[in-house]
Amino acid sequence: MRFIILLTVSLIFANITYTIAQKDAFLEINGNVLQDGKGLEGADIKVIKGTENVDNVLSAGSGKFIINLDLGQNYTIIFSKAGCITKSIIIDTNVPEEEKTKIFSFKFKTDLFKVPDGATQPEEANKPVAKLEYSDAYGDFDYDPEYTKTRKTELEGVKQKMALEVAKQEASKKALADKAKQDSLALERSKALAEQKQLELAEKAKQDSINIVKEQVRQAGIQQAAFDKARQDSIASADKKALAEQAALLAKQKTSQDSLSKILDKQRQDSLASVKQQQQLLAIAAEKLKQDSIANAREQLRLADVASKARIKATADSLASENEKQRLEKLALDAKKKADADSLAKVEAKEKADSLAAAKEKDRLDAEAKEKARVEAVAAAKEKDRLDAEVKEKARLEAIAAAKEKQRLEDLAKAEREKYTADSLATAKEKIKQDQLALAVREKAIADSTAKAKLVAIEAAKEKSRLDAIASAAALKATQDSLANAKEQSRLMEMARIAREKVVNDSIASVKAKASRDSLFAANEKSKQEQLAKLEKDKADKATRDSLDQEKKIQAAKDAVAAQKLAQEVAETKRLAEIENQKKSLGNSQQTLPKKTNSDVSSYRFDFDKDFIPEGIKEETITEPNRN
Repeated sequence: MRFIILLTVSLIFANITYTIAQKDAFLEINGNVLQDGKGLEGADIKVIKGTENVDNVLSAGSGKFIINLDLGQNYTIIFSKAGCITKSIIIDTNVPEEEKTKIFSFKFKTDLFKVPDGATQPEEANKPVAKLEYSDAYGDFDYDPEYTKTRKTELEGVKQKMALEVAKQEASKKALADKAKQDSLALERSKALAEQKQLELAEKAKQDSINIVKEQVRQAGIQQAAFDKARQDSIASADKKALAEQAALLAKQKTSQDSLSKILDKQRQDSLASVKQQQQLLAIAAEKLKQDSIANAREQLRLADVASKARIKATADSLASENEKQRLEKLALDAKKKADADSLAKVEAKEKADSLAAAKEKDRLDAEAKEKARVEAVAAAKEKDRLDAEVKEKARLEAIAAAKEKQRLEDLAKAEREKYTADSLATAKEKIKQDQLALAVREKAIADSTAKAKLVAIEAAKEKSRLDAIASAAALKATQDSLANAKEQSRLMEMARIAREKVVNDSIASVKAKASRDSLFAANEKSKQEQLAKLEKDKADKATRDSLDQEKKIQAAKDAVAAQKLAQEVAETKRLAEIENQKKSLGNSQQTLPKKTNSDVSSYRFDFDKDFIPEGIKEETITEPNRN
């Protein structure tokens, strides 16, 4: 009984150990998503087991990612990102039974090149770019090089086509941005020209006002000169009149004296006192008349001088008041320009500070995320043997949470940008309102100075108001266009996402159908190859047999030639022996034998080329050493 219990416990422990070993066995995919040779951050990596989406991972800042796949399964890994091509690979994690307790690792890179905005996934790109499976030859996982090479060649054409489209689209965007920039610069130049025109009009109004004052001063000077001349003329006339009156009085007095001297010679002594008194009265009357005339002239001169000084003072006061108004207007204009410059500098500083703060916050969050990922990776490595499944689930949840947090931060940043845009728009509207109020104040001041300046300023104000209205409308339209573009971009991204999902589903179905077709095609291709190999082998065997037959025929021809030559030599030897015998028998009689000619010998010879070539042997098949 005790033995049975121990055996049972041993079996349970062995089963648990085997189960844990099987659970710990997996295939680690250590990959890198690139674009133009650089790591692509934020690429969406979807892991599909069979037909079920079991995991979603985002690539890090360097484009790296790590996923663990269970053994004994079929996976499809899909790589995608907005504005990029979507690629997929097929991984078969089935391994031999003796390998099911091992941990495998495979590294690879994939390139997600750019596609034009709004472009659909090309049909050529829907096929998987690689097939990964266990290789018995290597004892590890490996990809199909021929399939990958074929797919790479196909995708290279798609990449070049898409690169051209992207370049055209970016050039179009750049042209539109440049045009918008040029339009903005033209609007700014138009606004600056309008402000310059307004300043010139104000300066002209100021100069006109100064010229008017100068003209008034000149006219006052002319009047003063005329008045001084009139005063001098009046004084001279008064003096002349007084002298004339005095002369007339003296003449009259002399006449009276002469008359009296003639009339009153006799009464001189009697009327001397009366004459003296009369003379005194006349002198007093003349002096009084002279003094009254001089006093009257002096009073007129004084009044004229007072009036002239009053006019000069009024003119000077008017000029000083005008100069003071111009100075205050200039100070107000300078203050406005400085306030605008300060406001613009503050806005730019705030934008820069916000941008730097956002960048620092992003860097900090990225650093924290990287540090957190590193710590978690270390912790996961330490706890991998015991809690691999839990760590994987936790990593997936944390990746999803990180993605949600990143999305939340992006939404928060977007809300901040929208709030900043709204605040900037409100500030711009308030600035326009303040400018309009200041413009109204300046218009009133200009209207008070001169009617002509008022008309000019009113026209300038109308022009500026029109330009400000145009600028405000343009800014509002730009904001609305930006919001519309953002909505359209969001709609297009959603359509692209739906299209990608459809493409992925279609790709999976296509992959399955293609796998079946590929299998059938491979079987047919193998059969064709075997038939071709058999035909080649038969052809080679026939060529070998033909070559052997040819050699046999050539050898037979050589043997026939040798036999014929031997027979010819024997006949020639025999003939020569007969000739020698005849010579010996006829030597005593000194009879001269007839000399044989070539024609007599030729009957023993033969033409090899014509008479002794076996059937099937031609001139070109006989080598030179075989000829005699």
